[in-house]
Amino acid sequence: MKSSRLTNSRLQIPRLQIARLIAVAFSVFCVTAVYAAQARPATTAKPAAAAAKASPESIANGETIYKRQCQMCHGATGVGDGPAAKNLKGKLPNLADKATMAKVKDEDIHEQIENGKKSEIGNMPAFKSKLKPEEIQDVINFVHTLAK
Repeated sequence: MKSSRLTNSRLQIPRLQIARLIAVAFSVFCVTAVYAAQARPATTAKPAAAAAKASPESIANGETIYKRQCQMCHGATGVGDGPAAKNLKGKLPNLADKATMAKVKDEDIHEQIENGKKSEIGNMPAFKSKLKPEEIQDVINFVHTLAK
C-alpha cells in the first residue's frame, strides 16, 4: 500500500510541473498575441489617393466630413475660429489663407489628419481609426477650396 502512494505522488509532481509550464507558456503566448495585435507598422507609403484630382463628389464628401470632424476647431471657413478653438493656447493655422496653404504639401496635411499633431497650441487628434485614406483625401480636397 505504501509503495502505491509513493508511486502516485512521484507521478503527480511532474504532472504539476508540466501543468505550470503549460500555463506559463500559454500566458506568454496570449501576451504576445495581444501586443502583436496592437502594434502597427510604421507607414512609409504615400497616401493612396494623394495623386487623385479633386472631383465634385470628393469635395462634397470632404465638406461633410470637415463639418463633422474639423469645424469645431478650424471653424466653418477654416480661419481657426471654431468654438473649441477658444480652449487652445494659441491660434490655429489659417486654412483659408492661400499663401499659407501653398507652403504645405498634401502629404503633410494627410499625415497630420491621420496621426494627429501635438503642439504648444494644443493637440489635434488622430483620425486614422475614424477615417479611411480616401476620406482624408476628400477633406484635403475640400480644405483646398477654402484657400482664397
